[in-house]
Amino acid sequence: MRPARALVVAALLLAACRNEPARPADPGKYQPPADGRLSEEQVRKHLAGAQKSAESRWVAARVREARMAGMAGGMDRKIAESRRGILSSLEERRRTLTDSAQQAEVDRQIAEIRRLLRGAPPEIPEAVRYNAELLARMEKTRIERKHP
Repeated sequence: MRPARALVVAALLLAACRNEPARPADPGKYQPPADGRLSEEQVRKHLAGAQKSAESRWVAARVREARMAGMAGGMDRKIAESRRGILSSLEERRRTLTDSAQQAEVDRQIAEIRRLLRGAPPEIPEAVRYNAELLARMEKTRIERKHP
């Protein structure tokens, strides 16, 4: 994983996982849900460009977090697909080699690709995953309505 990407993913995870002490409810302030999940109505208002309130700022932050998690997941899938393709190519090449030095080098490369494939991407918190799926579904519906 590239260092810059790792930092972005780590920042997302830390932001999503922070454990802040509960504060007493202030009737004049927005209290986000404890589970961190967005509602369809919140996403609908955000996509429509709702006014700037404490709630809309919280929603905007969750939407950004969900979009970044979606992008990171897409990149992880593409990287894994690429590595599987490289592994297949190296294994095919290994079968055709007769020189022991070349075989050893390709064996080393195969082992490295397999090691990389075993590495799991960072775990995305359930609320962020839920929000990403909700946002993707609602954005897709919105696009389909505009362009039938």
